[in-house]
Amino acid sequence: MATNIERLRFIKRKINEYFEEKNKYKTKYKVEGNIKGKKQMLYILSGYKPYLWDDVFGRIKEFQTDEMEVCIGSSGKYCEELSQICKKNDWVYVSTSLNNVCVITNVIMRLFNQAEYIFKLDEDIYLPEGYFTDMIAAYDRIEKESPGIIGYTCPVLPLGFYGMHDFLIENNCLDEYEEKFGKHYVGGRAANPVFKTPCGIDEFIWEKMGVFDECAKKYSERPFTYEACATRSGIAAILFKRAFWDEIGGLKNNHSIGVGDAGDEGQITAYCALQSKMMYCVNNILVGHFAFGGSEPAMLKFKEAHPEIFAFKQKEEK
Repeated sequence: MATNIERLRFIKRKINEYFEEKNKYKTKYKVEGNIKGKKQMLYILSGYKPYLWDDVFGRIKEFQTDEMEVCIGSSGKYCEELSQICKKNDWVYVSTSLNNVCVITNVIMRLFNQAEYIFKLDEDIYLPEGYFTDMIAAYDRIEKESPGIIGYTCPVLPLGFYGMHDFLIENNCLDEYEEKFGKHYVGGRAANPVFKTPCGIDEFIWEKMGVFDECAKKYSERPFTYEACATRSGIAAILFKRAFWDEIGGLKNNHSIGVGDAGDEGQITAYCALQSKMMYCVNNILVGHFAFGGSEPAMLKFKEAHPEIFAFKQKEEK
C-alpha cells in the first residue's frame, strides 16, 4: 500500500511540474524585428508610461553598444508607438495577450536564448553614459574577485532602492529627509511604508541629485567599489548571466500580473537568498528612478519646472 501511495504522489508531482512548466509560457505573443543572437541583450518592460519614452529610450539608443541587442516587451497589450520605436531603432518588440510580467519575461528569455549577459530595465529608469560597458566590466571584476556566487548586480538607485541611505548620508541630507518624511531605513517599501504615499520624497531626491548626468558622472569618477546587498535590492535595473537564469528555470506563473512579492522581483530575490546567490551593488554607477507608483503626476510637474535636471542631448547622427 505504501508503495502505491508513493507512486501516486510521484505521478501527482510530475503532473504538477508539467503544468507548472507549461504555464510559464502560457500566452499568445507577437514578435516584431530580427533577433540577432548577440551575447548581450537588454529587455525593457514597457507600455504604461509613454510620458518617459523619449527620455528613457533616447538614452538607451545613444548608449547601446554594437555587441548588444535591445528588446521592448509589453505585457498584456500591443502598443503601436512602441512598435514604431523598435522599428526605427532596429530593436525587437514583443507583446503578449496575457498581462503577466513573469510570463512575458520567460517568453523573452526563451527567444533570446543566445544572450549570455542580460540587462533588465524598467521603463522609468534614466541611464548614464557608459552604463552598459561599465556594468559588464564591473560584473566581470566582481565575478573574479568575490568569494560569493553572483546572482545579479545592480547600480545605485537613490530613490527607494539599494543605495538610497548612503546617498542621503553622502549628500548631507539624511537629517533633512528624516525631518520631512520620518526615519529612513535601508530597504524599499517594506522597510519604509512612506514610499507608498505621494508625499514629496521623489522630488526631494531628484532635487538633491541635481542635474542627473552631472551627478552620475561624479559617481563614475569614484574609485571602483562594490558591496553585497544586505537586504532586498529591487530589480528595476539589474544585470545577470544566462547561467543564473537557467538555474532559476524561469519564473512561475502566479496567475496575477506577475509583480511584487510573488512576481518577478519576489521570485528572483527570494531565489538569491535561498540559494546563496549574491546580489551586488556597484557603488560607482548611478541610475535615476523617475518616481514611485502614484507619485508620477507630481513628478511630471517637477520635471516640467526643472527640465535641466533631466535634460539629455543626443549626439548628431553622422
